[in-house]
Amino acid sequence: MDRRAIITVAAAALLVASLPVTWGIADVRESQAVEEKTADVRKVVDQRHAPSDYDGDGINDSSDNCPRRPETENGFQDDDGCPDVVATTGAS
Repeated sequence: MDRRAIITVAAAALLVASLPVTWGIADVRESQAVEEKTADVRKVVDQRHAPSDYDGDGINDSSDNCPRRPETENGFQDDDGCPDVVATTGAS
């Protein structure tokens, strides 16, 4: 084998060997992102923001399903008053 062929084979072997590590890093980042969003969902407001809107999310307490947890403005059930965790592509 000439030098170029050896380098090509070695580079391909290194690439194949590093794929599981790369996928593992991607899995960890994805789980961290979900944990971060979940922490936001569990956040409870401990002081009243307005007389009729305890959590200050703009939804009146009489129609707010989660009056002490602010709504997540993400285009998914934004009128129920509860925070949401919605899977995304990561593009937004």
